[in-house]
Amino acid sequence: MKLKGHKINGGRVEGEAIVCNDAFSFLGDFDPLTGNCLIKTPELEGKSMIDKILVCPTGKGSSRGPLNTYRAMKLNKSPKAIVCIEAEPVLAAAAMVANMPMVDRLDKNPLEVIKTGDWVKVDGDNGIVEVT
Repeated sequence: MKLKGHKINGGRVEGEAIVCNDAFSFLGDFDPLTGNCLIKTPELEGKSMIDKILVCPTGKGSSRGPLNTYRAMKLNKSPKAIVCIEAEPVLAAAAMVANMPMVDRLDKNPLEVIKTGDWVKVDGDNGIVEVT
């Protein structure tokens, strides 16, 4: 299934999806030293986000989030890309400083179409997300 959206940050990657149903922050919800998710739910807590495609509704700020994302990228502990319903400035900045493709405003809700474990291709240059 192909979804068409809006480019936030360019680049093309593919990988396994990890889906967070709540607003996400790279400060507090993510450990940049291990690449693990810190959200206290059975589906996500302690799960590795390394080389995954993060799918979430939006971000929830903290201007320090992009710094954590950059640190994780330098340690090879970051996700590969972000797909969200609506980007907010801090989450978009995190994608940009870590050079992650990011797409939002898709023609279908990614939280309804993409499940954790799905293989996802993200074409940030053209705003396309493909779920296989």
